[in-house]
Amino acid sequence: MTDNRNFDWLAVIIYPLAVVLMEAFWVYPWLAWVGSWPVFEEPRPALSLVSVIIVLAVSLLSTRLIIRRPWPLRLTQAVIIGGGLVAILVTLRLEYAAGYTVFDGGWFTYVGQVLESTFTSPGTLVLALPALLYLWWRGIRLGQTTSYFRDIYRSFLLGLVALIVLIIFWQISSSSESIEPPGADIGWNVVGFFFFGLLAIAICHLYLMRSSMPREDAALTSVRRWLPVMLGVIGGMVVVVFGLGSIFSEEFFTSVGHGAGAVFSALGKVFNFVLIPLNYLFEGIFWLFRWLINLLQAGRSFEPGTTDNMTLPDTPEVTLRALPPEVTMIIKWVVIAVLVAVVVFLLARAISRARDRRHREDIDEVHESLWSWQGLGDDLRLLLGMMKQKFRRKPAPAAVKIPLGDDVSKRLDVREIYRHLQSEAARSGMPRHGYETAREYTLRLRLGLTDSDEHLREITELYGDVRYGEIIAPENRVDDANVVWRTLRGMFRRLRGE
Repeated sequence: MTDNRNFDWLAVIIYPLAVVLMEAFWVYPWLAWVGSWPVFEEPRPALSLVSVIIVLAVSLLSTRLIIRRPWPLRLTQAVIIGGGLVAILVTLRLEYAAGYTVFDGGWFTYVGQVLESTFTSPGTLVLALPALLYLWWRGIRLGQTTSYFRDIYRSFLLGLVALIVLIIFWQISSSSESIEPPGADIGWNVVGFFFFGLLAIAICHLYLMRSSMPREDAALTSVRRWLPVMLGVIGGMVVVVFGLGSIFSEEFFTSVGHGAGAVFSALGKVFNFVLIPLNYLFEGIFWLFRWLINLLQAGRSFEPGTTDNMTLPDTPEVTLRALPPEVTMIIKWVVIAVLVAVVVFLLARAISRARDRRHREDIDEVHESLWSWQGLGDDLRLLLGMMKQKFRRKPAPAAVKIPLGDDVSKRLDVREIYRHLQSEAARSGMPRHGYETAREYTLRLRLGLTDSDEHLREITELYGDVRYGEIIAPENRVDDANVVWRTLRGMFRRLRGE
């Protein structure tokens, strides 16, 4: 993200670490709350905070490093998914050792027993497995989308909404006294989320401002000098908030807590009345699953019972015919294979979005990137719109209206060169986003196309002069731009393996 060729530890280390910690400090409280439900045999957080941070960091960094390699898409997917499976296995082994040594094969038997007893006495390991899959997928997404201010800002909003919803649900569930109310730990998680989230936004915005400066001014701007300033400002904000909070007495907070407890207790009673029909529905589903499980067990009869909410009618005793052990084993392995295939497919789809996106039908030259103070409301509406689009059928891609020629001997003007540049970049998995300026797009292309800094900068500056400055480019500069374009075209083709 910088113009110099030296190692930029602020962009390579500090910024990804801030993004990972921002994400971890809103994911971990959810795992702690769900893990405290009384349905689990031994309530505990499904994963520790350290494990959440490590899995997210490994996924994000490996995605950023591997995506830049000129490898085939299948190899890239295999490496990232294989690394994810190894990371998940190692994390489970460390989190749920259960007294087994590192290389003790009996641990796998223990995991199988825990998974087998999911419907009778579930353990938090059952929750940890999908949580690890989500964390690895989330790290892949963060590795692809957090290089720009708008993307990191959207991730910050997502975490903020998730924390607010968690605090509300946690307080409501604690009114039943079966779950402990949120303590001081949730406060530290909120502080950590805001500190590292604001730090990541500040660093990304700093590099965005620096990239929009002229080269001479950008060279005089030291990004390292701004890190202590950002840490001081953000840390000062956190200290001021805690200072204002300490002004109030303990009795004040106690009275506020009692008032909030009464309100949430009333809300909890309302929810209990609302959930009564769902209780009957879930109970019926439970008996259905129990009947299906008995079908797979040899020589056992299904005995209906009663519960507090519903009573099944008396039925004659039915002796089920035993299934052959081979059939039972085949059914179990088919179910496991289907689940593994679904997980691998979802991860492969997430990786392919960064390397093999569809070629866009139109390449628009006009791109604006003006941010206003109404960005918060706009991004919230955008987030809700994206969630709605997940449930809509995507339209079939339309045919390209204006095909671009592939004749390298043809002399192009500056605008034609830039249109061809966007076309080749889109075919290489790096399309231009609608909110990117030409400078922002060039910054992203330089990350994916090595040894292209000078070539991309020359074409971008010439295009900016012609497109926005209304300057007629000299013929010799147009000829030079055609030569540079042919060089870049070859780089894009080599990147795609053509």
